[in-house]
Amino acid sequence: MRKQIISINGVDISIPEYFQKVDSMPGDPENSVPYEVRSENAACIVFVSAEDYSKALPREQEELVNGIRHYLADNQGLIEVVEKNDYVFSIVKNLKEPHGVQYILTYQKYCNDFIINIQGYFEEIGVTGQRDSLVYALVKDKESIGDDESPFKGWSCDPYDKSNRKGALMNISEQARFDELFPGLPLSICRELVRCLTDGEN
Repeated sequence: MRKQIISINGVDISIPEYFQKVDSMPGDPENSVPYEVRSENAACIVFVSAEDYSKALPREQEELVNGIRHYLADNQGLIEVVEKNDYVFSIVKNLKEPHGVQYILTYQKYCNDFIINIQGYFEEIGVTGQRDSLVYALVKDKESIGDDESPFKGWSCDPYDKSNRKGALMNISEQARFDELFPGLPLSICRELVRCLTDGEN
């Protein structure tokens, strides 16, 4: 993956080269710099800014997971939450109306006296549901998905609480192992950005 370096308050971070800096629009987060990328099936925009520590997310994973889950709507669900020494990030699924999925990334890197904050939105466009459909067909028999009563039994699960059945649960197709099969789709682009930001630690 080819990278570009951008500097925030004197701190360099890496993002994929194909993200293009664009002009800010009314309603964009204050003092943020927007970058976007579009493919045949994805429209993605991220806002990069420097924030003070009053806007920091919790730095303990369980607290972060519980805090995010508290604010999720019925059409949303957790995909991934990671806490490391100098950064945290979360990916949340958001079901759109009348169809399609958007993935929302929140990434924060802790610097000496400020936080680099990245808020990203990665949305399906064009033909939607391709990843779900293709992976379901691929794994249905191999991973014993479904039964006579429910064809999608075992397909979806909260990655941090298997007893939770509320909201838009993560499904098998959204696991990172399938990203390489769908490089131009929103979740794959989102995770590639995360890998770039974290130097491939995840």
